[in-house]
Amino acid sequence: MVNVSVATPLTGRPARWREPQDHSAPLRLPATVKCNSMVVHPAGLSRRGVERTDAQRAAASRNLLHQPTPPPAAGEDAEQLPVGATSRPGRNGYMSKATRAKVKTLVDTIIFMEQLPEAKLQTMNDKLGYKQQACYLTFVTLTLPSAQLRNAAGEYDDEHAKRYLLRPMIERLKYKFGVQAFIWVSEPQEAGNIHFHLLIDKYIDNRKDSENEAKSQQLTKAWNEILAGHGYIAAYAATQRSRHAQGFAYDSTQTKLVEAFDEASGRYVTSAEHVSFTDQVEAYAYGEATNWQNPNTVDIHRLKSQNNIKGYICKYLTKNDGTDTSRRKISGNLWGAADVLRDVKAYKEEFGDELREAIALLSATRPGAVRVSLVTPVGTMSLQEYEDNELAGQVPVLATIYTYSQALFWKFAPPGFRKRFTSYYREAFRRIYTPSRVAAPSVYTKTVNELSACYA
Repeated sequence: MVNVSVATPLTGRPARWREPQDHSAPLRLPATVKCNSMVVHPAGLSRRGVERTDAQRAAASRNLLHQPTPPPAAGEDAEQLPVGATSRPGRNGYMSKATRAKVKTLVDTIIFMEQLPEAKLQTMNDKLGYKQQACYLTFVTLTLPSAQLRNAAGEYDDEHAKRYLLRPMIERLKYKFGVQAFIWVSEPQEAGNIHFHLLIDKYIDNRKDSENEAKSQQLTKAWNEILAGHGYIAAYAATQRSRHAQGFAYDSTQTKLVEAFDEASGRYVTSAEHVSFTDQVEAYAYGEATNWQNPNTVDIHRLKSQNNIKGYICKYLTKNDGTDTSRRKISGNLWGAADVLRDVKAYKEEFGDELREAIALLSATRPGAVRVSLVTPVGTMSLQEYEDNELAGQVPVLATIYTYSQALFWKFAPPGFRKRFTSYYREAFRRIYTPSRVAAPSVYTKTVNELSACYA
């Protein structure tokens, strides 16, 4: 008999499984994860008690072997930075592979919860004056309009920016803009300034409203109010007034980053675009009208393609991996997330006959789609290598790893697994978005066949 631990098709990372309570609404599963693994352990054998070989470490670095990660230390990568926080020993200013995996797991979780029918229900936000969907993924970028403050050593003061700029902004997002689940990461710009990318769960109308200034760009104003308290807006205003001291001054070299959805590739493409004369005139007029007190420091937009959400988000949330040596390192915490989101673990269940048959069917139908690796005391090897070296009966198998495409897996996933998987994330959704605010719909008619058709 084999006792199996399954790394789920969501992220490939182990987590606890809860008894399902509601199977009424299968979840629409976006094919966003390129690779996934199932790790199978013989009964009675603890992987924690086995000393890992160099080969196993190499396998782990290739994301084949998913080892359980210990919980973060107090304050580590937390939503709230610890009081008096400084750059912790051992941090190199870049995201490690393990950290990127954590962030991607949280991105997976919020994406899957947004697909639930409950996520579409709306409630009125009296502070904003309009209704908001319970979970509506929105991408926000917060920038500085002037040179970042330096610390006593003359270095970029990243700790100040996170403690006194980002933290108050997160509080405003929660208590004014209705945000409940979020992820943030910090990143240096080419010029050196720190900026922040956030994935939040609420729609926020941040458009200019010439007829109602009170409702115009509320998110930008909230961020700029915080910046003003630390001298950033005054420095920006002084620079603009100096530049336009003799009236409007056109800058032929001025560019801006533009993100556009490419229909051919199904991806968002970022490019530098020249700022036209007309746009510069309009920006100058708006700056003069507002006394240069409300610079464009916030970019916010809804992601267009559900199937490309994860790839697009992770491009920003995890690209600070140290590969771009031209950019400086960020000191201290690189990322954080809402506690309610961090509490949701990746789905896990016992690997029984149901899933075993699905993987076997996938392997038989799509030859080469499933890669089997065996973890042994002498290293990780393919099934073919194990058999060619006649190791059966001589070298025990500590774990079996199945690696495959998630998009293909969902075409063969058993209906029962789909229901349990959906129920797990529905329960997580209800823990975050309380019943007093979100009521479950009575009917949801998506069938397993319809879900499978999404990936045909």
